[in-house]
Amino acid sequence: MTITSSDHAIDQARRALARADLGRLDYLRALQDAVQQGVGQREIARALHITQSAISQALTKAESKGVTAIPAGFSGASPYEIAERYAAGEIDRGEMIRQLSAWPYVKAPDHTEQLAAEWKAILPPDPPGTFEEVGEAFDKGLIDGDAYDIILDAADDPETSLTTL
Repeated sequence: MTITSSDHAIDQARRALARADLGRLDYLRALQDAVQQGVGQREIARALHITQSAISQALTKAESKGVTAIPAGFSGASPYEIAERYAAGEIDRGEMIRQLSAWPYVKAPDHTEQLAAEWKAILPPDPPGTFEEVGEAFDKGLIDGDAYDIILDAADDPETSLTTL
């Protein structure tokens, strides 16, 4: 398969979008860290040359979005974020696979009974940290099919995971 200029342009756009999303997430985490270290919102606002209201709104947004600290040994707080960091060029493919293979995935709820009872059931979203986030990253082009298969195999058999953190 040859890479066309339009493929390259789309890859560049995907990478830029991932960087933008991650930049906002890193900003929210940095604000949370500053507040946790005892820095007041007004002081943060003065240092960043923005209003205290903007800081307050950003912190509220971080809380409502469930922004959390990144666990030790990982480059993101969720499987999807790790895939975004790979797509943005912050980590290489091997590191992305290693981290997503070692991630402590949350078991997705079984909706079989609900679907059997009501075929048009509106299911709640999966909780954060399920393997579904890796599938979403694949669907959105953040990771390739071969990487997905390697990660899936490691998730299916944790004893043969590539490495442990």
